[in-house]
Amino acid sequence: MLKATSENPGPCVAFPRQNAHLPYVNSAFVSVASLDSRVFGGFLNNQSRSTLRIATTDMEALKVRIHGHNRPKPPEFLYQSLPPDGITLLSTIPRGGLSVSIPGKSVWRGGWQFTTAPPESAVGPVVVYQLQPDCRYAAVSVRENGQEYMLEEFIEIAERRTREHFGKLKIIPGRYIYAAPNKEEWGSILRDDGYAALNPEGVPEFHMAPVFPPGGSERYGHVVRIRAPLYSGDNLPAINPLPVFSRVEVLPDNDTESRWLDFEEYQRKRAGVGVVPGAIAAGFEEWLARLTEESGFVRWRFRPGMAFGERTEWWGPRNRRRTVHEGLDFVEGFIGNGEVRLIPEGIPARAVDSGEIVAMLDDFIGKTIVVRHPSMTLPGGGVFHTLLSHIQTEETPQSLIKKGEILGRVGRRADIRIRPHLHLTGAWFPTGFPFAEAGINTIMHPGFTPAILADLNGFIETSPLCAISPDDREFLIEG
Repeated sequence: MLKATSENPGPCVAFPRQNAHLPYVNSAFVSVASLDSRVFGGFLNNQSRSTLRIATTDMEALKVRIHGHNRPKPPEFLYQSLPPDGITLLSTIPRGGLSVSIPGKSVWRGGWQFTTAPPESAVGPVVVYQLQPDCRYAAVSVRENGQEYMLEEFIEIAERRTREHFGKLKIIPGRYIYAAPNKEEWGSILRDDGYAALNPEGVPEFHMAPVFPPGGSERYGHVVRIRAPLYSGDNLPAINPLPVFSRVEVLPDNDTESRWLDFEEYQRKRAGVGVVPGAIAAGFEEWLARLTEESGFVRWRFRPGMAFGERTEWWGPRNRRRTVHEGLDFVEGFIGNGEVRLIPEGIPARAVDSGEIVAMLDDFIGKTIVVRHPSMTLPGGGVFHTLLSHIQTEETPQSLIKKGEILGRVGRRADIRIRPHLHLTGAWFPTGFPFAEAGINTIMHPGFTPAILADLNGFIETSPLCAISPDDREFLIEG
């Protein structure tokens, strides 16, 4: 199999990706609900321990999310103090190479406060987080009783102490924490692959009962209802829940069965709905061929970060994305001699299929044109939409548009340093959704449940006009 390089664009090949909208597929993966004897207690040593990081929402609350010109440099270390029984929380960090977090503050999960300086006195373990090259904070060590341990070393200690003091951890039958998280909270749980770090002592009593706010937890129809099983040790009375990582269950909106789904089943159900309509699939190659020709390319190059579901940025220092990537980025391609060039500014951004323009929204580079395709519907009332983002247009295109019609041109604002590119998203939205009112940050948020994003990666993985390269190096010739 050929690899895409500057000398040889090669055929289309796939690279591994993590996708928050599709179920996590790993034959060796075990969910928390079945961990009694397999993960709790330190088994499955052949699997890598997940990364423990600080969630984006907590970084924003701490004002360490963004830095740069005229902004203070974030601290190199942050600290999180846990109670003495916090050892059970650390002992249940899931295996499987995921990325999970312990909240600093959460109404329904409890949480443990972060500090920028080491606590002067701590009654339990203190997790030490260090700023990483990708501008995120990851746990590197744990301090306890005047000693400091590497994180993996302390997790093994915590597993041993948990077995000795609490016994085997088991689900308390019929005991849950219930919540209706907003899109930011739900997005955080999605990034943690369904795991929630629970502090039962810090959770209000009303979250222990299945009572949810009517009509959804925030505006524009976002609704998600979840519960997280509580755990105790078999050396303790069942009335004493312990801090653990617990995998949530979901009660789907408008589910006539009224049945709680485990997280993976919920993800599979969403993915089963979010398929690309046949009309879009049939016409995509024609749309892509025209874009390729007008860009002067023989083949597109997709580096890590440019495809749907990617968790890292393809530009700059490859920071971790705030949310997973919602679509495809057409950034660069191969010309006839094998060199790689950027997509030229001014290239037409054309409609993927016929439809009607329902919104033109500001995004961080230019404009996003939202096209509704009325003939592509779901039995429950959803309508398929395509969104072309980061384009420039001087006037609003007419409402009804035909396949291939120019909606704008590739470009960027003068104050933006990110390279010009064309972003394409496909998604199902409720009929009559108020796009202009909701705004781009809501409709493109992976935690926003009314939108079901479609995975477009299959198109570029099978197209002879695409080369998906595992090589992250940039060897561009400008112009």
